[in-house]
Amino acid sequence: MSRWCAGALAAALLFGAWAPARADLFRPSREDQVKLGQRAAEQVRKKEKVLPGDDPHVVLLRRLADRILRQLPEKDRSPWRFSFDVIESKEINAFALPGGPVFFYTGLLRKLSTEDQVAAVLAHEITHATHQHWASAYADNQKRRLGLVAVLALLRANRAAFDVASVADDLLFTLPYSRRHETEADMVGYDLMTAAGFNPQGMVEVFDLLRRATAGGKPPEFLSTHPDDAARIRRIQDRIARDRRSFPAQTPLPWQPEELKPKSAK
Repeated sequence: MSRWCAGALAAALLFGAWAPARADLFRPSREDQVKLGQRAAEQVRKKEKVLPGDDPHVVLLRRLADRILRQLPEKDRSPWRFSFDVIESKEINAFALPGGPVFFYTGLLRKLSTEDQVAAVLAHEITHATHQHWASAYADNQKRRLGLVAVLALLRANRAAFDVASVADDLLFTLPYSRRHETEADMVGYDLMTAAGFNPQGMVEVFDLLRRATAGGKPPEFLSTHPDDAARIRRIQDRIARDRRSFPAQTPLPWQPEELKPKSAK
């Protein structure tokens, strides 16, 4: 065995001996995630043009979100502070902040044609929050940044390595999820939206629409760290094929997608 391998093995064994006691050393608690999400959401509302609560886009989004949230057991819903807002922007995007705040851009909403498509994105983003994907990504990021020696020192000292005040604001918006997290958000999102009575074909159509919209160009932020679109579409289609349930027809949105609107005369 090489000296490097022996050292790596010793470090791994040492880490394994300490890890069970403080497995979440770098992971924010649920309470801390809520605090961070509220802080970041307030920044978004100050910086962006967030539509008022009586705007038709917001009314629809919140109605569909409430329908999906009712499918969550109380223990999975109560720790979080969910909110659903719409930002007026041509950006094709939606995102969830830690602890529950979810934002959609009108650029995405106006490309969708059914409530089921909106529900697919909502269920995906809600899953990011309930499964604490940001917290896991943050913990992994910190461990990589600090290195094994610092991690072991903290473990030996039995000290918590997380502090809400120390989290840089940009990490609340730019920290990417892993592909494993994205796949989990797809699959759990599928369960949530279908339990709420939506047609999962809407999820296939959303990813196909975004795949076509970004063909040959830079993908929107919503897709930038996501699994290969063709593969995830096939995975959802396979799930639908195996699902023995029958689903209702999709419900059209009260507005036309932008690409279906008549072109104005020049």
